[in-house]
Amino acid sequence: MPSPHTFGRACRLAPIPDPEPVKGLEDIPPIKAQFFYSSPIPIDDPLSASTIVGSAEAKSAKAPLRPFSPGDNLDLERAWLRFASDQARRNHRQAQRNRSPSPSLSKENAAKLAAIIAQLAAKHKEKHDREGQSPFAAVVCCPELTIDASAELRKEFCAVTRKYQQSLDHDKVVQGVMAELKRLRSTSDAPQSSSLPLGTSPIPSYLDPRPVDADGELPPLAAPRTITKPPVVDDGISGKPFVRVEGARSNNTTPETRTPVEPARGRSDSRISVRVEVNDADSVEVPVGVSRLHVVSLPVLQMKPIYWSPVNDIAVAMRATWFYRDTMFPVEPSVANQLEAGYRELRPWTETWSDEIRSALYVGALGEEKVSHRLWPEPDKRSKSREVPPEPPISSDPFCAARCFHGEAAAEGTLKPVHSEEEAATPLPESRNYASFHVIYKNASDAFLLKPSLKPSAYYGRRPVAKIMKGVTVGIPVVRGFDLATWEKVHKQPILRAGTKDTVPSQTRAIPISTCPGCQREKERGQVTDLVLIAHGIGQKFAERVESFHFTHAVNDFRRMVNAELETPAVKAILRPGQNGIMVLPVNWRHLLSLEDGGPSNDKAGADGFTLKDIEPTTIPAVRSLMSDVMFDVPFYMSRHKPKMIAALVGEANRVYRLWCRNNPGFAEKGRVHLIGHSLGSAMAIEVLSQQPTRVPRLDLSRPLPDTRFFEFDTTNLFLLGSPAGFFLLLERGGLLPRRGRMKPGADAADTVARDIVGEVGTYGCIAVDNIYNILAREDPIAYLLNGTIDPVYAVSLREAYVPTLSTSFFKSVGDSFRSMLGAEPSPPEAAMDVVTPRKPTLMQRLPSQLELEVHDFSREEVAEKKAFLLNDNGQIDWYLRSGGGPLEIQYLNMLSAHTSYWTNLDLIRFLCWEVGRKPGKEHTLPAMRAMKVGTRTFVTK
Repeated sequence: MPSPHTFGRACRLAPIPDPEPVKGLEDIPPIKAQFFYSSPIPIDDPLSASTIVGSAEAKSAKAPLRPFSPGDNLDLERAWLRFASDQARRNHRQAQRNRSPSPSLSKENAAKLAAIIAQLAAKHKEKHDREGQSPFAAVVCCPELTIDASAELRKEFCAVTRKYQQSLDHDKVVQGVMAELKRLRSTSDAPQSSSLPLGTSPIPSYLDPRPVDADGELPPLAAPRTITKPPVVDDGISGKPFVRVEGARSNNTTPETRTPVEPARGRSDSRISVRVEVNDADSVEVPVGVSRLHVVSLPVLQMKPIYWSPVNDIAVAMRATWFYRDTMFPVEPSVANQLEAGYRELRPWTETWSDEIRSALYVGALGEEKVSHRLWPEPDKRSKSREVPPEPPISSDPFCAARCFHGEAAAEGTLKPVHSEEEAATPLPESRNYASFHVIYKNASDAFLLKPSLKPSAYYGRRPVAKIMKGVTVGIPVVRGFDLATWEKVHKQPILRAGTKDTVPSQTRAIPISTCPGCQREKERGQVTDLVLIAHGIGQKFAERVESFHFTHAVNDFRRMVNAELETPAVKAILRPGQNGIMVLPVNWRHLLSLEDGGPSNDKAGADGFTLKDIEPTTIPAVRSLMSDVMFDVPFYMSRHKPKMIAALVGEANRVYRLWCRNNPGFAEKGRVHLIGHSLGSAMAIEVLSQQPTRVPRLDLSRPLPDTRFFEFDTTNLFLLGSPAGFFLLLERGGLLPRRGRMKPGADAADTVARDIVGEVGTYGCIAVDNIYNILAREDPIAYLLNGTIDPVYAVSLREAYVPTLSTSFFKSVGDSFRSMLGAEPSPPEAAMDVVTPRKPTLMQRLPSQLELEVHDFSREEVAEKKAFLLNDNGQIDWYLRSGGGPLEIQYLNMLSAHTSYWTNLDLIRFLCWEVGRKPGKEHTLPAMRAMKVGTRTFVTK
């Protein structure tokens, strides 16, 4: 039975304290806001068959809205409410009223704007000094300045404030930065004694945002903000640095002094904290989803993946406050904010409003007209610019909604950047649809949207209020606040609740849960025990132009199929005690390199410095481009670029592993890591694991950057798919060897040090793993066998091994048909029989001592068998995947798709779950997978 949550201060599901009340609205009921995301992939249902396809149809289609789980919603709401700023609210209120800010507020704004100008100037001076360029002769130093200026202004001042305060004009700020750049140049070029005196403004007075003092002088320009650089760690997206803090940003925390966030108002401690990543001065990222593979960036309201670069899988998030009663879908943010503004103006939660409703019913249609509220105000007929809508009382711009309000604002993110105030002020389509609607507030939670033909009218005798008060639905019914029970009842899809059994384990959250049994239970169930990293092969350069070819899409589908297979009886029957899920993540190493142009260091190939573009003919450009992006990865790997490619693979794998361990405390000590290499990625894995230390020391997250020499994790199992590793071993005149001193579960300690059996670190093919599996499709032209690299004679003595299958072949189906005609039972699947009848462990004889092993003359077969069992508990390395078979099979047609067919092969996925999830040691292997001699039914048991 699930442990109950206490909902106390130490519980993650504790209710959020009400925001600070607004003056005059102290008695207003709190809003139960709900966050939604728009994505074809439900992040709380990893078994869903939905996926993101890189097609034009998928990009244009609007993904369905899905609510976040209650726990994630509380995390997001806590982070959102902490964005509120008193200074931002005062600026917004004054700008909305078209009033100038007060002297004290003007001073605060001027200091903040001066700091922005100084910061941008220092940043771009350093940038251009590093590049050896001089930006001072141009009107604008570089295009990045205009983008940076817009971003900084948007962080500190909302769109309404920037619209009405002339000193915050974007062009003026850019000119101010250019003036500061010129001053910095003159200061650095001039002698120290001739530097500008303190208090002299480096910005022309007509641009300077600072108020003039009583003597007509300008105050000194604020010094550039000095941000203490934290240890450089990755952000989970292509290795960008980020700063991690516990908790969302507090109201009074400035960008240069970011610290762990204060608890919400009304709390005495900060025991409830959400692990977030801070990517810039005013942005937080909250991890969400049952598997913790995504984060929501606030206040921009975008959901993106954590462990891989986004590939058309950034989703838009929404914070909703009003909802359609019948479906509980969110009302569009701009409409919801108009509803909330009218709600606060009319105060329908009070007894006074109830009296007004009763009076209106008594008076009749004319009285009902008085309680009908126009959703959008009437346009001013005297205004010359009728098309320009008035400023809404509550803004739906994400930055403004988070900073300038007390949680009453609904907002929605966007994937399209807003570059101007005109774009931000453009009314949305839903606003135009409801522009002429009226609203009737029934009580503190219910309201009805009425189109003009339904609104109260004394002329037509329409009395919708009377019908509404009798329980009749008129117009569009909406409610204030989200009702989870109604959503689950209407949509027949229960939202994942904390304290219930998840479909797959979720990641551990960085939340103190010492006093809440429900949270403790979540933590224990949520720690994934096995992490599988997949390194791709050739062709990912091509994915930059053709998104559907991107490796990440295949891994996402592969992960879903692994999660589904873990729930099947055939897999559950052999999972070891304590096994708690498998997480599959991609290692996208190729996008980090530009080998055609000389690599990251831009060193040019050849004595004359030519590149691939210089020697590539212009004929058949499509074919040549395909060859360059796909096939050239192999010759690049066999050239001087090999170290760069190895470093890219190792660095990206370590980056993902570090991020995983940081988000999953305790995994580095208790979890296991497995590696899958496909195609060229498998040969690169062999190269790295040959240089890998026999045992990797415990991960040190205090190191600033991931290592690029060897993996910072110990590899338990290595799976090679469609691997040419055997060919590379032939070129290097090497062979597969167990690692000396690597004591894996069930291994003979004496065998691990015998010099005839094991090899040393640095020997090509002597890999530091417990088990290696070489899986190949029979028609795959890229794949090579590996049993022969251990010992060719031993390899010939083994029967061909196949990955067990639960599916019936064509001929077996025919045989079962004849059996049924004769009244006999059909034969059970091969793997099913083997799974449920594991063989008892073989009793081992007394082992000779290490000294005896050093002098004993083993036979060649004994040595080969000992090597094979140290390399794999089953006594062999190679496994074939069963093809479709049957009389219609054509091998040359299968060859075209064989090399990329591994990611959708259910037999391979089940095989992976068995070998990763079972107990370690050869006594726990499946009978169907043990090595067998040719011409016998005898298992190799050495």
